[in-house]
Amino acid sequence: MRKAVHMAVTSVIVALVVSGCGDSDDGKKDSKPSGEATQAAQKSPSESPAAKRTIIERSAGSWKSIVAAKSDDALETLTIADGKVTAKGPKLDCTGTLKGGENKPSLTLSCKGGSDGGRGEGTVGMKGDDALAINWKGAEGGFGGPVDSFRRAG
Repeated sequence: MRKAVHMAVTSVIVALVVSGCGDSDDGKKDSKPSGEATQAAQKSPSESPAAKRTIIERSAGSWKSIVAAKSDDALETLTIADGKVTAKGPKLDCTGTLKGGENKPSLTLSCKGGSDGGRGEGTVGMKGDDALAINWKGAEGGFGGPVDSFRRAG
């Protein structure tokens, strides 16, 4: 009986050693985070620069429409600097101001060179730091105006 118990215990110990459970680090795990864990921590939404800056701050720069201009009253480019806005299209040359709330700042635009295409006053929204959209108010009593979508240029 003693031989049988001794053989069983020896077999379990050998199995543990062979499977790696008895290695020399005494069960301690690597204290360094893996590269993937470090990258995931760096991309945390609560830590991202976009989460700390307002839309007015994040929208500064040059933008290009995501849609090719199909009409004379389309906007092709948009530039925002210090709350001042310039927008250009095939026949439009517009200037305006961006001001107001942190989450939905308003944009007032005045265009020369033809119809402004239902623009004038709109609300700016962003998804991340590289996608910007303007939801235009449209004509009084209407259902709303056009929406212009832009990607950061360059």
